[in-house]
Amino acid sequence: MKRSIFLKLLVSYLLLILAISGVLLAFVFRSYSSHAVETSTESLRKTGLALQIPVKPLVAQGRFEELDTLAKGIERDTQVRVTVIDPTGRVLADSEHPPRGMENHLDRPEIRAAISGTLGSSIRYSTTLGRDMLYVALPMEVGGRNLVMRMSVPVENIDPLLQRVKQHTFEIVAIIIFSSLIVALLFSHVISTPIRELHRASKRIAAGDFKARVNIRGADEIRELSQSFNDMAQGLERSFLDLAGSKEELEGIISSMREELLVLDAEGRVLLANRSAARLMGAENAVGRHYWELLRSPELGSMFDQSRTGPAAGEIELKEKTYLCSITPIRAGKAVIIILHDITGMKRLERIKKDLVVNVSHELRTPLTAIKGFTETLMEGRTGEDLQYLEIIKRHTDRLMNIIGDLLELSELEAGQTRLSMEKVRVAPLLENVLATFSQRLQAKGLTAALESPSRDITVEGDPFRLEQLFMNLIDNAVKYTEQGGITITLGNSGDSALIRVADTGLGIAKEHHERIFERFYVVDKSRSRRLGGTGLGLSIVKHIAGLHRGSVTVDSRPYGGTTFTVTLPLAA
Repeated sequence: MKRSIFLKLLVSYLLLILAISGVLLAFVFRSYSSHAVETSTESLRKTGLALQIPVKPLVAQGRFEELDTLAKGIERDTQVRVTVIDPTGRVLADSEHPPRGMENHLDRPEIRAAISGTLGSSIRYSTTLGRDMLYVALPMEVGGRNLVMRMSVPVENIDPLLQRVKQHTFEIVAIIIFSSLIVALLFSHVISTPIRELHRASKRIAAGDFKARVNIRGADEIRELSQSFNDMAQGLERSFLDLAGSKEELEGIISSMREELLVLDAEGRVLLANRSAARLMGAENAVGRHYWELLRSPELGSMFDQSRTGPAAGEIELKEKTYLCSITPIRAGKAVIIILHDITGMKRLERIKKDLVVNVSHELRTPLTAIKGFTETLMEGRTGEDLQYLEIIKRHTDRLMNIIGDLLELSELEAGQTRLSMEKVRVAPLLENVLATFSQRLQAKGLTAALESPSRDITVEGDPFRLEQLFMNLIDNAVKYTEQGGITITLGNSGDSALIRVADTGLGIAKEHHERIFERFYVVDKSRSRRLGGTGLGLSIVKHIAGLHRGSVTVDSRPYGGTTFTVTLPLAA
């Protein structure tokens, strides 16, 4: 059950008022009761002192019957019971009962106090009279003995006064409680009213009405709270308008994107899809559905699983089209953004270019072979300028044939049509055989060649022909572009990989060319490459062969500081 702050404040004040009133009543009653007893005690003491004048002669003369008659007469006139007791506790006279039938009074506290010479008083139940009595005992010296004169009145004679006092006190307290309750009602209303207004305004804001405001009253903390609430509401309204504008802009941008964009939650349900994605999925309202219901692609599912640990990207086939897919996790892995770029046209163009290269290369091979054959025939028996011209024709024909051969080889590697004859290959003997084929060219240029290997048992799993082709291209480049010094091949291993470094002392390669030298037809010095017969395809072939063997190739070089190519290949199991 909801309890309002008004009720809480009212109940709190009411309990506080009742507690204070209860304490006040208890204090007043105790004070008036004590005062009434003290007043009655003092009155009895004075009465006793006055009665001692006629009592003492009767006691001294032993006239106890007259004393008893006097006591009864006094009670008749004053309504006060009078008892005279000797030092041994024996009752000499009593205004209520015959003294001879009364018990010894020495054990009464007021009697013991009076015998000792002080005023004694007590309130207790009287077994003789059968009711509560107020006793006051005074010491009375007669003939050198301390006798006791005791006066007593029923406690009920004091109660009427107390009852009147209680009645007046209750009336006063009731008036105080009623007045305080009215004040508490007003105070609770004053406190709770602005809080209720704050509550109503906050509910309006929670419902989306950011124009809700609170009327500011007073000059206390509630005014400050109201002002802060209004400032907050104004800030929320401004932020909401900015957010709504940004959302509209974002939705416009997303809707106008040509690329397909999807936002999925961690379970693969669609949270957002732009128009292009909706057309691809064939569903106008895909929100809430799983992506695999709309896009059937094992590659997309695999990439979605990979995205749980980080961004993923790759090519996928969807509805006879090729897409470049990128998946990026957001919200700490609770959602992912999928962007699909249609690269069907690019892939088609790429296939056309590759087919063109292969077809042109095949068509050019036959006429170039014929040109080379007729050129060699014409060179027989020729001298002078005719022989020089024919040698130029033959050299350029050989270069064209090398380019065509490398193009066909590279196209075959890129198309993934190359079948590798995998076997365990010892790397050191393979490198020695490759170096042996360059011995004449090395001697002709005055270069040295060395193979450094701490172990000749390093073995990799690969195709011997392709690996030989890889190192032939690397060493061929090193011989071409090195004029003095030599070539050093270092063979080693790191972990479960073999490392082969081919280092030369040639001109080197500037750092800005490092990322592009593995591209087809890319050469650092075109004129020098053309003069030396380079095709610009050797390093591209090297990279593809290394990739087919699950390896890699990197370069480290600087101008006039030599070049080092490092080939990494997995060791044989």
